[in-house]
Amino acid sequence: MKPIISIIIPTSGRASLLKYVLDGLERQTCRDFEVVLVHKPTADHTEEILKEYNKVLKIKTIVQKDGFVTDAYNLGLKQAKGEIIAFLDDDAVPYPDWLEKHLRIHSLYNGVGGISGAAKSAIEKNGKIVGKADDSVQRHGQQQKSCDLPWARPIKGMSDYYIFIGHDGLVHHRPKPKDIESYQVLPSLLYMGANMSVKKEALEGLRINDNLLLGFAFEQLLSYQIWRRGYRLLYCPNLEVLHIVHRESTGRFFQSPRRAALRDAEFVLTFAFLKSQERELSWIAHILGLLALIGRRITKANERGLTITAYRVFGLLRGFVIGSAYLMSRSAGQGFCTREALMKLL
Repeated sequence: MKPIISIIIPTSGRASLLKYVLDGLERQTCRDFEVVLVHKPTADHTEEILKEYNKVLKIKTIVQKDGFVTDAYNLGLKQAKGEIIAFLDDDAVPYPDWLEKHLRIHSLYNGVGGISGAAKSAIEKNGKIVGKADDSVQRHGQQQKSCDLPWARPIKGMSDYYIFIGHDGLVHHRPKPKDIESYQVLPSLLYMGANMSVKKEALEGLRINDNLLLGFAFEQLLSYQIWRRGYRLLYCPNLEVLHIVHRESTGRFFQSPRRAALRDAEFVLTFAFLKSQERELSWIAHILGLLALIGRRITKANERGLTITAYRVFGLLRGFVIGSAYLMSRSAGQGFCTREALMKLL
C-alpha cells in the first residue's frame, strides 16, 4: 500500500544531527509516511544510526555514489511513492504535528501544488534540540522592498506573491509583515528545501535543476515550473521546523570564500534557466538587478569582511558570465554545462 507522504532527506556526514531529525519523525502524529533517505557515505557512522531507526520508521535508503545535493533530490524523487512529497534537511527537526499540518493545508486549499514553511534557529542543549530567541535562520527573509524597483517588479501572476521572480530573473522576498504570525498562508514560491511539500502529480515529468551544485534557489526554480502548470503555491509562516545551528548551517556560505562565490553565482543563474520560458524577463533588468546586488554586497563589506565580499562580487559576475554562455549555447543549439563551469569556483 502506498504511503500518503514520502519524506526525502539528503544526508552526508551529519550522523550526529540526523538522529535528532529521525527522532522528530518517530514522534509524528501522522503515521502514514515513508522516509526516502539519500545517503552519500562518509566515515560518520550514519549506517549504524539508520539500522537503529529502521526498527521504528519505514526508511528507504538510497546510496548516492557521487554528485551533489541536486542529484540526491532527483534520486529520491525516483523512489518516492507517496501522493505528497515532503522535503526535509538532515539538520531540520520537525515538530510532532509537522506532517499533519502539511496534510491539513493541502486539503484546505483547492488547486495547491506546493507548500513551504519556515525554520526556527535551534541549538543542541543537554542532548535535546531547543529553539533560539535569536532566529538567524529567518533573517534572510527580512529583505528591503526591492519589489518597488522597476527591474525587480514581479512578473505577471506573481504580483501578490511573498517570494517571487522579478523582471530581472532573480528571486525576491517582500518585506516580512510585522504581524506575519497571524497569517495562515501567503501566496508564494516555495521558500526552503528544509521544510516544504509538493503534490506528486504536480511534479510529474519535472526534475530538480541538476545544472546546480549547492542547489541554491532550486526551490524557487522548481516551484516556478509547478506554478506554470496552473497550481497554487503557499507559504505558511507558522509551519516551522527547528533548524540546528552548526558549523555548516546558517553561515555555511560565508565560512568559505569559494562557497560564498558559488552561492552567489548560482543565485544569478536563475535568470539563465528561466529566460527561455518567461518573456517578461529582460537583459536590461537583469543587469540592473545584478548591479544592485553588487552594491548591496559592497555595503555589507564591514559585516562579512573584505575577502568574503570580494569573492561574492566575483561570484555574481561569474554567474552572469556562465549564464550568458549558457543562453548563447542554447541559441546555437550547443550544450554548455553550467555545472562544469561552477565547479571551477570550488
